[in-house]
Amino acid sequence: MPIKENFPINAIIGSFFIALVCIFVGKGISISPTIIPFVLVISMFVFLLTFIKTDLVMLILIYAMLLSPEINFGAISSHRAIAIRIEDLLIIVFSLAWFARLALHSRLSLIKKTPINRWIALYAAIFTLSTIKGMLTNDVKPLLGTFYILKYLEYFLVYYLVLGIIKSKLQVKAYLKAFIITFTIVNIYAYTQIGSGRVSAPFEGQIGEPNTLGGYQVLILGIIMGLLSHMRLKKWRWPLIALALFSLVPFAYTLSRTSYLAIIPTYITVIILHKTKRRNIFVGVLMMAIILLIFFFPANVKERILYTFVPLKQEGIPTFKILGVELGPSASARLNSWSIAVNKWKQKPFIGYGLTASGFLDSQYFSNIVELGSFGLVAFLALLSSIFRNTLKIYKNSNDEIFKGLSLGFLAGHVGLLFHAIAANTFIIIRIMEPYWFLLAMIMAIPKIERSQENIPNIEIEEKKVKNLKNTDILLHSKTA
Repeated sequence: MPIKENFPINAIIGSFFIALVCIFVGKGISISPTIIPFVLVISMFVFLLTFIKTDLVMLILIYAMLLSPEINFGAISSHRAIAIRIEDLLIIVFSLAWFARLALHSRLSLIKKTPINRWIALYAAIFTLSTIKGMLTNDVKPLLGTFYILKYLEYFLVYYLVLGIIKSKLQVKAYLKAFIITFTIVNIYAYTQIGSGRVSAPFEGQIGEPNTLGGYQVLILGIIMGLLSHMRLKKWRWPLIALALFSLVPFAYTLSRTSYLAIIPTYITVIILHKTKRRNIFVGVLMMAIILLIFFFPANVKERILYTFVPLKQEGIPTFKILGVELGPSASARLNSWSIAVNKWKQKPFIGYGLTASGFLDSQYFSNIVELGSFGLVAFLALLSSIFRNTLKIYKNSNDEIFKGLSLGFLAGHVGLLFHAIAANTFIIIRIMEPYWFLLAMIMAIPKIERSQENIPNIEIEEKKVKNLKNTDILLHSKTA
């Protein structure tokens, strides 16, 4: 018997599906820890909100990147643990909702065409294949390896989700404000830790991760410097100057030597690329800052820097020399671990051992060469190079002061993170990489936004022409009558 067109078959199937979900969710809540029901309720709320207020969900995600707690599932190996943050769950739920929207709207697409797509695909293919191979050869624990593959892919997912949502300059400004507000809150929190040890971001546990906070500050300070170099509006300029100065104190108290190293090329990148009268101001401020830091650096910050060059003999750690200067135990231990990594790489030089196989190694580049081999390191560097070249191209071609400031700031932060990654796993740290890929998506959307802005006046002109033609026709008809 044929089904009538007005028979609510879709409604019945949908209701049945919702009923099944409710049964399983209810059963899960009854046997789960307290945190799980809370997370489920929030997830369902975000899922529904995605269909109604997509921009609001994206703003929530920006705040959650640095201000959300961590759910630790314990160590799976002696070197790495599985930890999930609330923003990870938000990204998963948001992605599911976005997939549902894609199914309903055929015009939407998940993978937007950008100049760096091929390098993302190549890098993702190499780390996935390398890790699967590592699982088969028992170099990588299957659960841990799978988790880290998904973790790496999550950053690219953030990138494509943001690209699919950004359509206008208003969105870019709203997201930028959210990043700046989050940065302010993080620095205020860091101020409260001064005097009790090294400062870190909120919800980092009892020990904290000062190096992570330092890397995040390098990225956002780069954005702020880029905006300051191009913004003309005083209502933006003075608050940004105040925020930059305000953040330097907690930045110093991270006692992160890697971050101290990274902030220098970040600032120099702005000076080199920004070829206007304000360039002289930036150079002058840099010289003043160097002089002030020499005389007014906090004692513990000076000690932390000098500790790099204070040789202390520790059993089992050889002392390294650079240009005849003996390094301290921390720096020597890093160099020793890098030497071991190179020897390990020689055994599997092409595709490596797989993600997590290097254990805890304080260098993104040495971790990559051990885990992904020469092919993986080359693909990684090619991706970073492509990001730099295409962002620079967008910066040079843009005529909008906010877009130019954002792209220049990202370039500066990108260069800074390249130096930060020398002695840290910068490009896999969630609290640095989620903002990084979100901001990169905003920049890659700039050419499309500017093209749409150029077309708006043309559309208005065409509408006026059509209106004038209609008025002319009316007058002709009235005269004929």
